[in-house]
Amino acid sequence: MPADEADGGGEATARAVSGQATCYRHPNRETSISCSSCARPLCTDCMVYTPVGIKCPDCARLPRSARAQIKPNKLARAIAAAAIGGLMIGWVLAFLQSMGLFFALILGYLVGLAMSALVLWAAGRYRGVETARAAAFGAIWAYLSPYIIFFGLDLGSVADSLASAPFVVLGAALAAYIAYRRVL
Repeated sequence: MPADEADGGGEATARAVSGQATCYRHPNRETSISCSSCARPLCTDCMVYTPVGIKCPDCARLPRSARAQIKPNKLARAIAAAAIGGLMIGWVLAFLQSMGLFFALILGYLVGLAMSALVLWAAGRYRGVETARAAAFGAIWAYLSPYIIFFGLDLGSVADSLASAPFVVLGAALAAYIAYRRVL
């Protein structure tokens, strides 16, 4: 038996003749898949799934500087929009909160939608954890602000409105969840 066939050289020659590519990291594995960035052939163990296609492990690694981050001024705008928008929505909620469970769910959903749209607009359409937290804060602030503004430290008025507290808490939780998920 010739030396090249004993160490697998015949197999490599047969692959070269057939035109089948081999993985650049595992030369004994045939493949027809290649990296979408550098076009190197990849086996299934080396593939990294990314939003823009299959990449090799080298191309899939991004430096920290290549990741998009929100600028501080846009984050400040998003937080300010959440605070002001929550205050304005809170004025409306003050009059609508005692309508019952079904209405509290609908209202919570609508507050979450409005807050997510407002924060995304203020942040320049940036989606991330920071803006999602700002939207959730704004939704919760929309439910807290009527109690702080209208009742202040008058605990007697707050006690009278505690009958609707479960609906308010449920609506605030739903609004915060919807706002967070839509911005993230």
